[in-house]
Parts: sequence; structure tokens; C-alpha cells
Amino acid sequence: MKKSILGLTISLLLTLIPVFPSSAVEFGQDATGDPNAVKVGGGSGFLYSERIVITVGHVIGAEHPGAVPYWEIQGVIYNPGIVTIAGQKQYSVKKVLIPSTYIKPDYANNIIIDDLAIVILNEDIPLAKKAVLATEEQLQRFAKEKSKVELVGYGITHGSQRPDLTPINNRAPHKLTSTLLSPEEVIQFYRQYPNVDWNKINKPGVYGIVQHRELKQSHICDGDSGSVFFVEEDNVRYVLGTTGLGLVFNNCPPPEKQYPFPSMSWIDPASKLRDLLKTAEGIVAEDKKREFVAAEEVRLAAELKVKQEAEAKVAAELKAKQDAEAKAKSEAEAKLALSKKIVITCVKGKLSKKVTAVRPKCPAGYKKK
Repeated sequence: MKKSILGLTISLLLTLIPVFPSSAVEFGQDATGDPNAVKVGGGSGFLYSERIVITVGHVIGAEHPGAVPYWEIQGVIYNPGIVTIAGQKQYSVKKVLIPSTYIKPDYANNIIIDDLAIVILNEDIPLAKKAVLATEEQLQRFAKEKSKVELVGYGITHGSQRPDLTPINNRAPHKLTSTLLSPEEVIQFYRQYPNVDWNKINKPGVYGIVQHRELKQSHICDGDSGSVFFVEEDNVRYVLGTTGLGLVFNNCPPPEKQYPFPSMSWIDPASKLRDLLKTAEGIVAEDKKREFVAAEEVRLAAELKVKQEAEAKVAAELKAKQDAEAKAKSEAEAKLALSKKIVITCVKGKLSKKVTAVRPKCPAGYKKK
């Protein structure tokens, strides 16, 4: 058989960003309202925390020098689970983290190196479902117990939709469901196919997630790159990894074209996702610390203003009270003084006058009788 078909195909980043490879969910269930699935340009992403979105480098277009600066100036993310972006709140992007070792994926030659990206936001998106990165021990248990693995992406749901990816802005998310294969099972999986040389692939230790189109299993397709595989337990989603790694034999082909092999997505415990998340969490923590300090300054200033206004009000009320008391005292004293006036009789010849005063005096020419 000819060289196997690898990887993910075409995705649009934004109208001003060139076209990059991507993938999405075919035969998936409608997942409108999913609490973590977000649109990222022409691809998908996963809301990991209030300000951290997991996606992949080629959705951001990280191989192009202007792509990351563009995202950090004009990039926006919308609330998770939406269908259309029209009228939706926009959350601006603060920073995009890409591994320094990232290169544009070369699926034809199976060269997929650190295809990861973390989008850090300037403000919180309300988070309804907690997410944490799965540990190696949890990966082992999920594979052993055949735990249900899920992925929610915004890509096309059928190969016939491939010619025009722009409607992602009005597309509902869809959910893929599968199980996790252990590293040993991954090797056995590829040993079935004579055209796969596992020694050349040389990816020991990777886990695998199989999507079988012929069995009508939900299957990644164009537009889903950047979405995340997870296992949900006790209302927590344990992140396994992104769609940007692994061999894919039949990446959502048109209905008339058949491929004999199911596809495989890899989950690499040694990926740089954990380090990227740690860096992103540090940046968010520093941002929130600065915001807290600034908010405290505003709060303290507001409290001081309220205190000063209250003190001014008390002082004004006290002065008004004192003025009122002084006036009352003056009026009382005047009244008291009036009550102490003396009446005397003054005479001048046969004339007489009565004079009333506190210290009465006879008029000129009169004498007190």
C-alpha cells in the first residue's frame, strides 16, 4: 500500500491569518453548551481555567512570525459551547505561549514536534467545569479501566463540508467518544499494519486513542485541531492531551473514498503541555496579584473617601449644632436680660417719665424721682 495518510488537514486561523492544518469531529454528538470547548480562530481549544485556553501551535499559526503578535493584539476568545459568535462577549488575548522547539507539523513525514499553544486571557471567562492535567498514574488507570475518553471540537462533521471552513463562526461543537490504549497496546495496534515501521516512528511511551470511521465511531476531522482529549470523573475533566499529535490514516475523507485503517491520536506524557501550563499559571497568578493590589488601592481610596465624607458630615453637623446652641444661648440671655429690666420715674418740674432698662437713666434735664 502507498504511504499512509497522516495528520490533520486545513483550518483557517482568522480572516487576516493564513491557512493552517487542523481537524474536527465526524460522527460526533452535538455538544452545544459544552463548558470547556471554545473556538480558536479556525480551529478549536479547551478552556482549562478562567484565563487559560489550551490549543495547538498550528491553529495559532505559530510558524509565521506575525501570527503570535497578531493574536496578542487583536485575538479574542468567546464563551465555551456557543454556536455563533455574533453578539457574544469577546475576551481579549494577553499572551500566547508556544514551545521554542515548535515547528510546523509535517504530517506526510510524521514530523510533529511540540505542536502546542497556550492562550492567556486578560480577564476571566466564567468556568463551569474544573479541569486538571492527568498524571501518568491516571493515564495508566484510564487505559486499564477503559475509561471513556471524550473530545469536543468545532470542526466539520462530514468530509463534504471541507471546501468551506469559514462557517466555523456559526458551527456547533461536537463530541467524540473513545477509549485510551496503553503504550503496549499502541505498539500492537501499529504492528497490524505492514506499512508502519514503529522503529522509525520511535515514540515509545505514548498512549493512543483510536477513531474508526468504518465503524461509525466519532472521528476527528478538519477544524478540530486544538481540542483536548479528557476523561471526566466526579465532575472534573482530566486533560490527557491535544489532537495535534499522532498518525491519522483517514482524516475525515469524503464518503466515496475509503481507507482500510482506523486512525490513531497519540497522548504523550512527556509532552511540554505541563511546562506550558505551569508557565501560564504563573503569569495568570502575577496578573491577578497586580489586579488585587490595584483593586485594593481603589477599595482603600474609596473607603478613605467615604470616611472623609463621613467625618466632614459629622463636622458639619457638629458646627450646625454648635451654631444652633450659640443662637439659643444668645436668645436666652437676651430674654433673661429683658426680664431683669428696671423701671424708674424721672421728673422735670411738673413733667414725669417712666424709663425701663437694665440700667435705666433719666433723659437730659430729668431727675430720678
